[in-house]
Amino acid sequence: MPKRVHAVIVAGHGSLRSESGEAMFQVAAQLRQQGVASIIEAGFLNYSSPTLAEAVANCVAQGANDIIIQPYFLIAGVYVVNDLPSVVKSIIAQHRGVHFHIAEPLGEHPALVKLAHKRVQTIDPTPDPSAGLLFVAHGTPLEKANAPITRILQRVQARAGYGQTNVGYLDCNEPDIPTAIAQLVNTGVKRIVALPYFLHLGRHVCVDLPAIFEKAQQNYPQAEIRVAAELGYDPLLTEVAAERIMATMMC
Repeated sequence: MPKRVHAVIVAGHGSLRSESGEAMFQVAAQLRQQGVASIIEAGFLNYSSPTLAEAVANCVAQGANDIIIQPYFLIAGVYVVNDLPSVVKSIIAQHRGVHFHIAEPLGEHPALVKLAHKRVQTIDPTPDPSAGLLFVAHGTPLEKANAPITRILQRVQARAGYGQTNVGYLDCNEPDIPTAIAQLVNTGVKRIVALPYFLHLGRHVCVDLPAIFEKAQQNYPQAEIRVAAELGYDPLLTEVAAERIMATMMC
C-alpha cells in the first residue's frame, strides 16, 4: 500500500477583484510554515486563479495522494454544501487513486469571536450599552447556515458590552442591511458599530457596503455609524483553518 502523502488546499470563492484573495494566500502560507501538511496550496471556485482544479494538479504533481479541501468560507452555505462538492466530484475523475476529503468551513470558533471583537475594538475602543453592534453578512438561501454568525455576534456583544445587536444581510435573508440599521435606530441607539462579516476585500465590501452605509447615515443623521474593517487576514484565521484540517486528518 503506498504511503499517504497529505496535501491541503485552502479553497475560496474568488472575486473579480484579483487582489481580494490575498488574505487566503497568507493563511495558506502560514499553514505551510506551521507544517500542517507537507503540501499546501490554495485555489478558487470562481473568477480568480489558480482554480481549484489547478491547485489539485499542483498537489498531485508534488506527490500528494490524499488531499484535504479546506473551505475558506465562514458558513456552510450553498457554495460549501452544493458547489464545492460538485467541483470536487468532477476533479476526482481526473485523478484516480487520489483520496479527497472536504473539511468543515471556518464556522463557529472562539478565534473568530476574538477576531470580530478585535476588528470592532479598532473603531470603537470604549463601547457601552447605549451603542448598537451590527454584523453585516452576505447571507445564504440555507437559512440555518447563518446561525454561527448570530452566535458569534452574541458572544462579541457579551465580551464588549454592547446593548442592542442585529444582523443585516446583503442578499437571500432578512432583515436586509437597511432594515437592520433602521431596527437599531428605532430602539434609540445613537451609535451603530458595523462589522462587515466577510473574509475578502471583494466587490461587496469595497463597493456595495459603503454605498449602503452612506445612504443609511444620510437617512439617520441622529445616529453615528462606524464601520469596521472586514475580517481580512489575521493569524487567528490560520488557527481556525489548522484545527479544521487536523480534525479531518483524524477521521
